[in-house]
Amino acid sequence: MATFLYRRRLIELGVLLLALFVVGRLSISTGNVRVLIFASLFIFTLAMVAVIRERIIIFLIIYLAFMGLIRRALIPIASWSSFDPLLILAPSITVILAISLFWELKNHHNLGEEKPDKLMVTLFIFGCVQMFNPYSGSPISGFVAAMYIIVPWLWYFIAFYKLKQKDIGVILNIVEVIGTIIALYGIYQTFFGILPFEQMWVDLTGYAALYLAADTVRAIGTFPSAQEFVFFTMITFMIGFTKLTYKKNLLLHLPVVLITLLSIFFASSRTIIFFIAIAIFMVLILTKKTLIRKITTGIISIIVFYMIWMGLPNLNPAWFGVAEPAVSHMIEGLVDPLSEDQTGLGHIERFVDGMKSIFTNPVGHGIASVTKAADKSATTEAMSTEIDISNMIVAMGVGGIIYIAVVFTTIYKSIYLINKKKNLEYIISLAIFLGGFGAWINGGFYTATIITWLLVGWIHKQYSIYRGEDNAFSSY
Repeated sequence: MATFLYRRRLIELGVLLLALFVVGRLSISTGNVRVLIFASLFIFTLAMVAVIRERIIIFLIIYLAFMGLIRRALIPIASWSSFDPLLILAPSITVILAISLFWELKNHHNLGEEKPDKLMVTLFIFGCVQMFNPYSGSPISGFVAAMYIIVPWLWYFIAFYKLKQKDIGVILNIVEVIGTIIALYGIYQTFFGILPFEQMWVDLTGYAALYLAADTVRAIGTFPSAQEFVFFTMITFMIGFTKLTYKKNLLLHLPVVLITLLSIFFASSRTIIFFIAIAIFMVLILTKKTLIRKITTGIISIIVFYMIWMGLPNLNPAWFGVAEPAVSHMIEGLVDPLSEDQTGLGHIERFVDGMKSIFTNPVGHGIASVTKAADKSATTEAMSTEIDISNMIVAMGVGGIIYIAVVFTTIYKSIYLINKKKNLEYIISLAIFLGGFGAWINGGFYTATIITWLLVGWIHKQYSIYRGEDNAFSSY
């Protein structure tokens, strides 16, 4: 026994010395700094998964929300690479957690009688098959694309089987806190400019879409793209606004609403403003109990929105100092979004072309064609239409119709649940679905899509439970 313990200690010591040698060897080159950070975080996160399982999502959301800033901050000491190992931390942990869940489902049948939506299961299978679509180039492109498409869908199943209402409440609270902090940072970037290492990143990547003027860079927050920054800020706004509508901690949530709305405005993203207005409209109506209050609230809301829209031309962008280009860009786009000088018509044309592609290629071009995988691969043609509904038609052909069905049935299920019980989490989920309509799945998002599909999975679970209770009551 003593000999066995002695040999075991020698093996453990040997493994430790080998690990220290590898770390030391990698540390010699600054190019390996990102690999070392990834390895450390991966081991740490993997250990956390063994203890807290699906609640690791809280850590992953925080990590992903700041991942873009972390990657940019490493440029002065570790240079830059588009193939950064830090990008695969969250997808790797998600896949491990999902495999563990599916293994548990295979061997145990005590996770409840509720089953995931058949449309969602079919969609997931379609997506996995489309990883190997020959039209999208090499299989490697398909695997890269899976980070943006398949990984968020995995969280649908994890949430469906594992997350409870209290978990959703905690996640939403954390998103509200970090989203407000990031929104404030976005406002700082608008008025004081981006930091030097962030400018290095803009120059290295050639991110021309960030420039609103020759010397004005659009706010990007802590995210890899300005679009995801705005989307995540929208999620934070909808959380704060819904809680405010419920009259919960007015002094706490009013600043959240004002900060996030200003941040979105200064980020100069016009399309999402339209969907935020729709989400606000629906939240205000659905939170009212009587029909007369719903109608009155709807009429008042429409009048207020119209007055705000008519008053936009009276805003002088020069009032906002260095933010003048951003404000001018926002006002011009909102006042006349379909003019030749704006991008509104271009968005509509890309959407229509994407929908038409089902007739020219009903099998789709593969999920890689509408993600960043297309930008990273020399064998894949980038075909993103910038709207998820048409993107899924482009990527999966007839399979995209299933995606459209999932989107609209999810919205229906959310409204159904709200009518059954005006639960705060139900209304926040619907607000996020409507505010982010057209970007539930996005080939360039890392954080926001995970939150969205996590909520989709939870809503489907709650709907399944309520429908089961209704059917049981009817039978009785």
